[in-house]
Amino acid sequence: MTRDPNSFKADVSVCKREINKERLFIKEQANALNEKQMIIDSLVYRNQELQNELGRILNSKGWKTLEKARKIIPRKKAVEAATEESNTIEDTPEKRIHSTYNSHYEDNFDFSKLGYKPEVKALAFYLPQFHTFPENDRWWGKGFMEWTNTKKAKPDYEGHYEPREPHDDIGYYTLDNAETIKKQVELAKQHGIYGFCFYYYWFSGKRLMEKPLDLFLEDKTIDFPFCFCWANENWTRRWDGKDKEVLIEQKYEKDDPRKFILDMKKYLVDSRYIRVDGKPVILVYEPDSIPDFEDVVKEWREVARKEKIGEILVWSKNKTYDCEFKNADFVDAEFDFAPTGHVHFLPGAMIDSKDGRDIVDYSKFVENARDKRIYYDHMPVKPFYYSCTMGWDNSPRKKNYFSFGEYSPEKFYDWLRLIIEETKRRFPNDQRFVFINAWNEWAEGTYLEPDKKYGYTNINTAAKAIYGLPYNHNDAIVLDKKSDDNVKNKKIAVQVHAFYLDVFEEFLDCLEKMPGSFDLYISTDEKWKKVKIEEKLRKVKFPCKTIKVQVFENVGRDVYPFLTQLKNDYKKYDIIGHFHTKKTITEPVGDLWREHIYHTLFGSTENIKRILALFNDKEIGLVAPTDYCEISHELTLGANLEMANEMLKKMGLAVVKDAKQELVFPVGTMFWARADAIQKIFDLGLTSTDFPQEAGQADGTLAHAMERLFGIVPEQSGYKVVEIINKNDE
Repeated sequence: MTRDPNSFKADVSVCKREINKERLFIKEQANALNEKQMIIDSLVYRNQELQNELGRILNSKGWKTLEKARKIIPRKKAVEAATEESNTIEDTPEKRIHSTYNSHYEDNFDFSKLGYKPEVKALAFYLPQFHTFPENDRWWGKGFMEWTNTKKAKPDYEGHYEPREPHDDIGYYTLDNAETIKKQVELAKQHGIYGFCFYYYWFSGKRLMEKPLDLFLEDKTIDFPFCFCWANENWTRRWDGKDKEVLIEQKYEKDDPRKFILDMKKYLVDSRYIRVDGKPVILVYEPDSIPDFEDVVKEWREVARKEKIGEILVWSKNKTYDCEFKNADFVDAEFDFAPTGHVHFLPGAMIDSKDGRDIVDYSKFVENARDKRIYYDHMPVKPFYYSCTMGWDNSPRKKNYFSFGEYSPEKFYDWLRLIIEETKRRFPNDQRFVFINAWNEWAEGTYLEPDKKYGYTNINTAAKAIYGLPYNHNDAIVLDKKSDDNVKNKKIAVQVHAFYLDVFEEFLDCLEKMPGSFDLYISTDEKWKKVKIEEKLRKVKFPCKTIKVQVFENVGRDVYPFLTQLKNDYKKYDIIGHFHTKKTITEPVGDLWREHIYHTLFGSTENIKRILALFNDKEIGLVAPTDYCEISHELTLGANLEMANEMLKKMGLAVVKDAKQELVFPVGTMFWARADAIQKIFDLGLTSTDFPQEAGQADGTLAHAMERLFGIVPEQSGYKVVEIINKNDE
């Protein structure tokens, strides 16, 4: 019996929906089971404790001796406790909320001069309400604009960063002239911002705040991509705390879909309007508020075709945790809008939630997104674009407000890098959009523009993330495009631990880029792997003087075989490169981390020359890649303090007293090093018995301690440890 092949076809979106439902169900069941098991374990443990304690008390002499006192003392304590509670309630003031805004001042830096390419197309949401118009004058008083709310803001808790004041470079600008917009565009370009996503306020043909948009459109010298997000909310007196009093309503009348596209046409056909595959993109902020949204989108498309606009793309707002994707059948993509709808980031991050205010720990908020792998585990049905925000605080606008405490630019960098990396993983180069909320939401505490207190820190931080530079970019060496041809005079050894043979094949591509002769040392853990490695080596050609392949016991990760294989030979070389076939199954971007390291420490023949030329500086002892921004690392000794200090004592070096002291070391244990700089590590004479058996440990082993010592030992031996960036081989 034969079956029609078409009978096996299934709609992809339907399959994804079903998968999402099953994953969500499994996750909920697993969480519920874990919680119940923890409760049971806790109760069993506590019950046993109580039983033991009760037995000790009942059998003690003191219990029998104080039998009469036991009848009096509880009464006395109860009276004292009641008195103390009364005094506390009456005399002690309510504990104040304390939070900090952890930033610093930076001057402007023009990142565009570095010649790097942004890794994504970063779009900043843009609020056009920085000018006066008749409706605002009528509703709020003559001269009202966004700065009005910003100026009147006051701190509501200890450490509350309000009011926000614009930097003198921009001042309290107005958007009723094109020159202001041109300056904004220039600043955005300097920091890798791809374009602005303007809020489009449209109410059944009535437009608000359209002047800046029209100025932008009319001035063709403003060469900058843009798109529109229809901000289809009712306007109410929420700033007065009167959310139910509607000032202008979204009526969604029958002819609105046609009029909407006709009104947008002059923007959609502009050459600067953002397109994907030639199709202009329209974002919708509140799709759930639109009656018969599917029919509206259908009519939009029909009108766009009739008006010679062509095909359009509609992106609707959604939540990252929403597995229903109810609009996925008829929209082209979805996007989220941080921090709205990000309640799944909140567990353990709430600082205060009462009296109508929610104060949230920004650092914990971002860490939750990373540690819970929220983006990586998100499985949208349609393309999904992510957003992040800065120190959101809408207290200038609302009595019942949401505010981020514990904000820091470093955590903003981490959040932006999270969504950038996920976007890179899911989309081709020309479709890698991410959103930043926002360019200029001053009354909501989130803006890329510079302010008086912290300068250009936010936008500089965004640029580092967009260009794929490390947060501590100023401390890393950006390799110059020129190289030193003097590498032929250096004696070089490359040692690689080949545990994963599939990755070893990838590493062979790196070795083929070596600029001159070198000796190659290869270690592995099985004889059959040695045979396979030698077979692969016969198929490639390197400028090697010698190649040595050896088998070592599978302990100490890559560290033990490296130190053992080179212990008798390391003194013969000027420079030693140590590498391994890294896989990090505990991290969702483990393969990308390895690629980052290989790209930085090899990349191209010219890049390797540039690295080796660094060692012409006699003070440089070790060269490492910058820490990979998508991997969360504790750049400290942490749980490895005791083992590391034991090794330092054996080498006659100073111990590290603080486990939390920040270190510079080759995270991932791959580097180029001057042989003299790591001599003391070789001279330790570590053997296989010094290392524990491999059991998938993520930290706390001698190998992890040694990883950090490759940074500490060169510095204590009088050398510099430097981190490098390779942006020349993009």
